[in-house]
Amino acid sequence: MAKNVKEIDGDDDNEEDPIGFPIQDTDGSVHMKNIPPSFLPKFHGLRSKDPETFLFEFEIVCRSYGYLLKTQKLRLFPTTLKDRALKWFMSLRTNSIRSWNDMKKDIYRKI
Repeated sequence: MAKNVKEIDGDDDNEEDPIGFPIQDTDGSVHMKNIPPSFLPKFHGLRSKDPETFLFEFEIVCRSYGYLLKTQKLRLFPTTLKDRALKWFMSLRTNSIRSWNDMKKDIYRKI
């Protein structure tokens, strides 16, 4: 008898995520287009690059690919973080980011 995916990987949507992902799950029906990773700006969290400039670059790429919804930006954003910025993101509490505005506020406050 064939097993469904949930039985195979043991995934239970009611279990707490052991990784503790900071962004609260959003509506799964949001359409996401493929953006080549090389097109995304990278934010390393270095003091030499201010968050405002990085967020502006990120906004340019998002608009170029039709990512106009804040939910789309929130989903895409973690893929741009590297080094110190990624470590900061990993240190955030599980589900502590509930919106794109939350994410931007935290970036300005912490980095």
